[in-house]
Amino acid sequence: MNKVELLAPVGKIENMYAAVENGADAIFLGGKEFSARYSAENFTIGEIKEIIKYCKLRGIKVYITVNTLINEAELPKLFGYLEQLQNIGIDALIIQDLGIVRLVQKYFPSLTLHASTQLSVHSVYDAQFLKSHGISRIVLARELTLNEIIDIKNNVDIEIETFVHGALCYSYSGQCLMSSVIGSRSGNRGKCAQPCRMQYELCRDGEIIIDKTHLLSPKDICTLDILPNLIEANITSFKIEGRMKSPEYVASVVKAYRKYIDNNIPSVLNEDLNELQAVFNRGGFSTGYYNLSAGLQMMATKSPKNIGLLIGKVKSYNPKTKLATIYTTKQLNPGDGIEVWNSKKHIGTGISNTYKENSSFSIQIQAEPGSLVYLSKDHLLLKSLRKTYEKPVRKREINAKVYGKIGQPIKYTLICDNIEVCAYGDILEQAVNNPIAIDKIKLQFTKLGATPFKINCIDIEWDDNSYIVISKLNELRREVIEKLEHALLTVNSNQPKYFKKCELANIIQTPQISAKVETFNQLNQILQYENITKVYWEWNYNNEETIRAYKLCRNRNFLVALPAIMRDDIWEKYSLDKLFEYKNMGYLCRTLGQVHYIIANKKICEVDYNLNVTNMEHAQFYLDSGVSQLTLSLETKENLPFQKIIYGHMPVMTTAQCLLGHYKQCGNKGKYHLTDRVGAKWPIITDCKSCTMQILNGNSAEEKLSGMVRLNFSIETERETQIVLKRLLGRC
Repeated sequence: MNKVELLAPVGKIENMYAAVENGADAIFLGGKEFSARYSAENFTIGEIKEIIKYCKLRGIKVYITVNTLINEAELPKLFGYLEQLQNIGIDALIIQDLGIVRLVQKYFPSLTLHASTQLSVHSVYDAQFLKSHGISRIVLARELTLNEIIDIKNNVDIEIETFVHGALCYSYSGQCLMSSVIGSRSGNRGKCAQPCRMQYELCRDGEIIIDKTHLLSPKDICTLDILPNLIEANITSFKIEGRMKSPEYVASVVKAYRKYIDNNIPSVLNEDLNELQAVFNRGGFSTGYYNLSAGLQMMATKSPKNIGLLIGKVKSYNPKTKLATIYTTKQLNPGDGIEVWNSKKHIGTGISNTYKENSSFSIQIQAEPGSLVYLSKDHLLLKSLRKTYEKPVRKREINAKVYGKIGQPIKYTLICDNIEVCAYGDILEQAVNNPIAIDKIKLQFTKLGATPFKINCIDIEWDDNSYIVISKLNELRREVIEKLEHALLTVNSNQPKYFKKCELANIIQTPQISAKVETFNQLNQILQYENITKVYWEWNYNNEETIRAYKLCRNRNFLVALPAIMRDDIWEKYSLDKLFEYKNMGYLCRTLGQVHYIIANKKICEVDYNLNVTNMEHAQFYLDSGVSQLTLSLETKENLPFQKIIYGHMPVMTTAQCLLGHYKQCGNKGKYHLTDRVGAKWPIITDCKSCTMQILNGNSAEEKLSGMVRLNFSIETERETQIVLKRLLGRC
């Protein structure tokens, strides 16, 4: 079993020191552009270069996030950025936009590629697709169970990276458009405004059944309790979320996971869990989808923010003096902060005195008797965490050999992993009076001072009764250290050709009107329009109805729209073989695995909007793979020559969490929607076979007919479908 990698987030330079000093094996960070954490400080290319130098000398890998969708106009700038990155020794790129795969293979073949969790990899077929295109590691969707992860690991020879600590998205990553729709801040472009952390009402048939609360806000995950199981699963890398978090957070989390990875501790100590909660938690942790079913136990419905550590209750409150008496189970110290959770308003205050654990104290703060009290800032803890990285001391272990034979030059060799360097010094002389002692030789050659190295093992072969000036040994040691540093930092420079804009190939650009439907009532209306020449039929796992719809569309192109999420159990349970008998039937693919499977079976394959094509390189990547047509991402800004959706209540979130399941509504008939803080309504649809829920845009996208366009019908009645068609296409 290989040693698992501990991978830490770095959003600013202090976080890098915090990660390295507390035991990270690797770090991930982003540049000033093309990074999915736009609001983090991030780094210039010069800063990245210095970070790589610091980390490489200490044996720490550095992965660079280029994990946003790329607009067509940005491709030349991206090309220049990749050119810089390949020449400074990064260990891998973490990518979302698969157009980068094409660029790297064509221009930068020395770069290693990791697939971001933004690619929603959730099945064996997904993983096989990415491996077939040269991806060396996949960051799996956080929604997978441990058994699903093990299945992927066992069936695909590829590195697996999973999140072990930090924030969870409500939606499958890469499948969320809610922030983009609400405020033009795209999560796929690194600018998510986190609408999942806001309050919503859940309504059925227009009536509120769950009042305003944080319905879409998951707790952070903490997997210390199940870490032995994750290690046994032979996952390649344990990833910690948090490029927007503080260096103290990074120090605390890395330190804890380093401890539990390296030591066989049978159960998690309360003191370690309390420290993690004190630094950041949203109402406790969950172990995530590894071993939990989606449900309220994973949700932070009371508060979407860090609440700190629960330490006590309000015993009483005097309105006249405005003094609250609080009982605390933990000692409080000057500099701490507490927050009282009153029924309507949470109120915080600082602590200026010392209060013993398991005691009561009075403080001026508005409070209600019985309200819970949380430690929102642990001053001494934060101070102790800062001490772990303020004076960096981490060194890389290396081995050494010393050879000294009278009459020959002294040879000093350093070995670091698979790198071996050596140098020769002065000739070793026969001693006249005071021969040099072996202990002295060992001391001089292991005294590495402020270098990033320390000697783990030294092998000395040295003649007795010999002599050398000590300063010469020091000079030799410094020379070999410089050689080792140079060897570790050397990068083979690669000068690519000039960037050439992708030329369109293998695509028909004639104007066309298509429609996607889910019901026969919708289809009846579509079939009245001869100028709708292509029909996409929502499969919904029903081959019989799909074949019936296909036969009704006998004079039109017909494609089966596959599910937005198709995990391995769905692949096993529902077969497409019966549909494959119809040679002219095509397939609209919404997952990478579907693309892989449909092309492997030599069927007509199209890519849907949710695979996020926003530029020509990405489009050509799919065309080269055997795809015949693409529907552009809803976030595409440029006018690319592919199909675009001009009408529809489009999904803004696709999630494994189902609100109907959370609140005992499964199986109930009725129309469900969310209402947000400004009164906007967001319809909900569910796929009960895969236990997937989608939140739709209550406002239908609607644009003019131009080029290749698609109308997307989902929740519309037959009458509503008729009205839309008449408005957009005129009378049939």
